[in-house]
Amino acid sequence: MGFPRRSPLLAALALLILGALLPPATVAAEPEAPTPSAVDEALSRAVRWLVTEQEVTGAWGSGPKALGPTALATYALLHAGVHEEADDRAGRALRRALRWLEREEPKDAASARDTGTYARSLLRLALDLRGRPADRPWCVRLTRQLVAAQSENGQWGYETPTRDPGPTGDNSNAQVAALALGVAAAAGDPVPREVLERAAAWWREHPQDDGGFGYASGGGHPSATSGSMTAAGIASLAQLAMATGRVDVLADDLAAALLEAEPVLAKAVLALEAMFRVDRNEGPSPGRRQARRASGRGWLHYYLWSVERAMVLAGRAELATLDWYTAGTEHLLETQAKDGSWRSEHPLYATCFAVLFLTRAADPPRAFTPRARAPEDTVTGQPPRAEGEAPDAPARPHLDLVAGVRGKATLVELLDAARGQGAKALLPLVPVLDDRDPLVRRRALEVLDALLPPERMTGVASHALARGRLRTWLARLGAILRLVDGRFVP
Repeated sequence: MGFPRRSPLLAALALLILGALLPPATVAAEPEAPTPSAVDEALSRAVRWLVTEQEVTGAWGSGPKALGPTALATYALLHAGVHEEADDRAGRALRRALRWLEREEPKDAASARDTGTYARSLLRLALDLRGRPADRPWCVRLTRQLVAAQSENGQWGYETPTRDPGPTGDNSNAQVAALALGVAAAAGDPVPREVLERAAAWWREHPQDDGGFGYASGGGHPSATSGSMTAAGIASLAQLAMATGRVDVLADDLAAALLEAEPVLAKAVLALEAMFRVDRNEGPSPGRRQARRASGRGWLHYYLWSVERAMVLAGRAELATLDWYTAGTEHLLETQAKDGSWRSEHPLYATCFAVLFLTRAADPPRAFTPRARAPEDTVTGQPPRAEGEAPDAPARPHLDLVAGVRGKATLVELLDAARGQGAKALLPLVPVLDDRDPLVRRRALEVLDALLPPERMTGVASHALARGRLRTWLARLGAILRLVDGRFVP
């Protein structure tokens, strides 16, 4: 049965009458960027969910295959700002996870056949965030096994082999290995330069025809270009360029320095811009379900994390004029389940990768400069400095910063002492953030608030996770300073 045809004149008249009866339409305002408090709340809910999913053993899962998920969850908790010494549920969960990993992680290559590159790389990244000197032998052992597992062509594969790593690997494992070896090199682990150079050469010489990267290799290989693997290539090349000294990690314009050192990055970034969206991983590697492959939703949250790594390491705030972090954060906050997880994919993996994306602020800027005060500032009383001019060393004798925070030094004296030491003065303040004396904690925050960029201090005094992320950020700053000192290549 058909519908009667309606006269165009009558339709237009009906629209005019309806328009007269309805209230005037309002122009929709552009959505505001998520606030730091909204991100903190999302992270708190995610942490609570992760803790409830932990087994009584301390792992996420069981058996040897639990090493990867447990390392990933531990890395996410540390990145979120959970402190293992905190006397709360999250702190206790983190302690159990670290104890389980230390007990179950194979201690030699002969027993490590079932322990993949992902597990070892994520564990090395987690221990770097933990920053405990007693973990040094553990870190070096993981690094040596990752070095030994590199494939002949410069990639890494899933298993950590006992003998021959094989001729090839894949770009997903190659990314996590590059990220782990980058922080290992910065910490002074024995990473041979030729391993880093071979890894970089693989990415440099094997982009797809469109400039992006696929799961297995570039050029004529049937593996299609994907958003996640293109981001993985950018992140890996940026990390390896800094680890080998091809670029200055503290360059004023890191993005430009990387393009000069690695020209292949220009086309890779263009390829990622053409594919970038926050609700879909364009062209992902094949998954188990045909519907997921067809929808492009495979490994969406891993893709978002790869984009975050690529953009932070490459020093880029925008993709195709779009603020990638704001766009991704809006999507993640909209899609978080009521229980705090993300469930469009495997909930544990999706939630961990979402946490890692949201905690982008835990990474220090590549060009670190303590915040300059205005000339009329009454705190320092210092005259204005010319642009780019280093702060003058204080005329007064050097003060021990931590002793000053715990003693009776004035804020002016503390700031003078900190500015005299430069960025390294911030590192001793890390343990003071957890001092038992609330006055000491407040004074440490006052010094940090005066020296750091404002966005680093948002919510720190009132939110435990924000305080933990600041601690993580300062610890990573220490690793960058060590890398700049040139102690990363034997």
